[in-house]
Amino acid sequence: MSLIKLIFSFEWRQFVRQPAQLLILIFFLLMGFYSLSIGHRFVGRQLEGLDTLQKNQQLNLRELTDRFNADTSTAKGKMLAEQAGLPQVIEYRASPLATNPPHGLAVMAIGQRDILPYFDIINSKRDVLTPPNTEIANPEKLASGNFDFSFVLIYLFPLLIIILCYDLFAKEKEQQTDRLLNVQSGDLNQILRYKLLFRLLLVSGLSWILSAIGVLIRPAATALSVIDVVLWFFVLNAYLLFWFSICWLVVVFRKSSRINALILLGIWLLLTLVLPALMNKLAALKYPMPLRTELVAHQRETMLDTWEMPIKELLIEFYRNHPEYRSLRRTDDTAQYGNKRFVAYYDLLGRRMNENVKAYQAAAQKHNAWLSKTAWLNPVAQMQSLLNASAGTGLNDYLFYQSQAGLFQNQWSKLMNSYLLVNKKLSRTEVLNLPAFKPEKEEHRAARIFGNALSIWLALILILWISSKRKLIKTKNS
Repeated sequence: MSLIKLIFSFEWRQFVRQPAQLLILIFFLLMGFYSLSIGHRFVGRQLEGLDTLQKNQQLNLRELTDRFNADTSTAKGKMLAEQAGLPQVIEYRASPLATNPPHGLAVMAIGQRDILPYFDIINSKRDVLTPPNTEIANPEKLASGNFDFSFVLIYLFPLLIIILCYDLFAKEKEQQTDRLLNVQSGDLNQILRYKLLFRLLLVSGLSWILSAIGVLIRPAATALSVIDVVLWFFVLNAYLLFWFSICWLVVVFRKSSRINALILLGIWLLLTLVLPALMNKLAALKYPMPLRTELVAHQRETMLDTWEMPIKELLIEFYRNHPEYRSLRRTDDTAQYGNKRFVAYYDLLGRRMNENVKAYQAAAQKHNAWLSKTAWLNPVAQMQSLLNASAGTGLNDYLFYQSQAGLFQNQWSKLMNSYLLVNKKLSRTEVLNLPAFKPEKEEHRAARIFGNALSIWLALILILWISSKRKLIKTKNS
């Protein structure tokens, strides 16, 4: 313990006496603060949008219930009273919302929340490909991405680790103090390990402080649990240890500081830029990602073809898919603008659109599944995926929400159709007790994150094992 205290004390004095290293540390600290502020503003905008939607929803529901007590002595009041409880009016004025509110850690990892819808307006005629269910996005911003804290951790912190560790041994060798340290301590490798441990604690402490600030500044409206924080720090520590192990592997080869810096920068470029781009290119060649514009065009053709179907064939198809409504079948169900025609149209349209979406998603899932299978070769991309999963901002989190929204949409459509098909109105009590969307939590999310993080830990263990073999060879040669 006396040796490690001595080394830590010496390293700290050396660190504070070097203005360049202090400025670098301050720079990374400022980058962390700036990235957290960007994440905080982004989450705040989404929460503000959801709050506005909820308030408008409450106002519209209050206006619908007030129609039941409208003054029928006036023309306007009479019209409002006649419209009270009409399912068409309810869907037009106050369709329910399915919301995907930001997670507490979304402040630190925005993930794909900036390109994926975070709410859906639910009705029996929902079309997820057109507004208001999707926001207009800036293509330039989508291409550049967001400068959030996860970006700083994944791409910038490895550079900080390289700057602090590239001359860990070379500095002693170039100053010709390596032999003196070896004679005094008896084991230079132990001294180097303590020096590396000091840098590990320094960088880890900086990342922990910034992460803690991110947790503290999160908006109060966001949900956060202890397991979420544990997952974040678990993934963060794995990634930092991974890069320190790479630096240690380069150090034990005992090359000059210039060669070490070039090797480490080459590894950084390979892992952060070249390898992710190569893997995405291979995935695009093996399993091309379908274009969403093609899906939109196909959906528009489906809408036109379905609308032009003869009403009689349309109703036959509807009763075939919904035998529970066959008792409502009448010979005069051929009104061009009748409720039954519209219910049958949107039902068949939804089925056909779902087939188009399933084909699109099947192709996209093959693309993403191949990337997931090869993620162990791409630790940087795996780290981004893990941080997004910890913050609930990844693609899997959106798909889980989307499946819940789809189930709620089916529930809502079934309810509205039960009134539309028999030309029945809702009572005031029924309007007040309309179903509302309640998001659920994914049960196995923590297990999935721990399982996917194993690839980084295995790479870490492999690198340390190679480093130990290199040290043994060096000892024998000496």
